[in-house]
Amino acid sequence: MSAEIAKDEWPPEAPASVTDVLVALRFADRAARKAVGAELAGTGLHTGQELVLAKLLHHGSLPVAKLAKVLDVEVPTATKTTQRMEAAGLVRRVKSSTDARQVGIELTDRGVELAHTVQEIYDRAGRRALAHLTPEDRRILRNLLWTIGSTLEDVTQL
Repeated sequence: MSAEIAKDEWPPEAPASVTDVLVALRFADRAARKAVGAELAGTGLHTGQELVLAKLLHHGSLPVAKLAKVLDVEVPTATKTTQRMEAAGLVRRVKSSTDARQVGIELTDRGVELAHTVQEIYDRAGRRALAHLTPEDRRILRNLLWTIGSTLEDVTQL
């Protein structure tokens, strides 16, 4: 989307510059965050905590350093977030059965319940966001977004 063309006037068949694509991607991300954020407001979660719940639900117990890596944040950020979530009763620290020096973070029963609520919120927001796309469009979009993300990460790691 060019700055001089309002999004409601943007013709879908118009050529898309690389700038147009990244700007559209940023606006789509912003709209998605707002849609999810509005529904998360009633859960008591702080921004980013829903991602911690999702990752722990998927991976199970993770040491803070590994959790930070899968969330793509710094370890102090993950530490502070998990401390806040522990105080809220969403996660707990557990010692590793194989290495007494290792401590993992896992979901409590309340955390698991809230993680499922977060999944439902993302499902509803996703259905609204993608309502006009076919299953094939969604597959292509997903693959393109993963490619863009991977490419940008590769460039920043040089």
